[in-house]
Amino acid sequence: MKINRKILISLLVLASFGGAGIAVTRAFFTDRETVTGSKFTVGTLDMAVGTENGTISQPFVVENIGASGNIADGKTWEIKNVGTLPGRLFFKFANVVNAENGCNEPEKIVDTTCEAANDPGEVGQTLKFSVKLDDEEVITGKTLSDADAATYGSVWNSLPNVVIAPGQSKQVGIEWVASESDYGNEIQSDSVAFDAAFNLVQMNAGTIPAF
Repeated sequence: MKINRKILISLLVLASFGGAGIAVTRAFFTDRETVTGSKFTVGTLDMAVGTENGTISQPFVVENIGASGNIADGKTWEIKNVGTLPGRLFFKFANVVNAENGCNEPEKIVDTTCEAANDPGEVGQTLKFSVKLDDEEVITGKTLSDADAATYGSVWNSLPNVVIAPGQSKQVGIEWVASESDYGNEIQSDSVAFDAAFNLVQMNAGTIPAF
């Protein structure tokens, strides 16, 4: 059988290129791996005051002050970090209201302004308060007068950072005192109401947040 030499040469050239193409393809080694399951999860910053989560628990009411001459008592809260991130704790008194609650005859003798509209009561400025952190006194000698009440937060902010790790807690307490020589008829029926405000802040916060 007679074969056309041009056709045969053309087939050999194509076969040669085809073989070279296969050789080039096989010269690249490959392996593939996939890392699966990667994700970002945001941690939590959450605190419980006393036994309740999300609210300031364990309020207290002290009534009928004056049954004994010397006044002295205290209150302590447990502040627990129930989140997953460490946080810096802040404290202050908020919504402080000194009220007269009426003006009887003995009070009028020493407090000539007690019947005036919006006249503040005197009991807040009579009681001396201290704040304790884990039984260590960190703020002392202040009252709950309108002027003093606003300073508790700034004094706390000047303390070394109070950090609560996840699952850990701190004890924050207040104590108040007034001796029988510190007051008289001017505080009859007066009251002082307030909130004990706590704030737990992310550790890498650049500035102290207002609260």
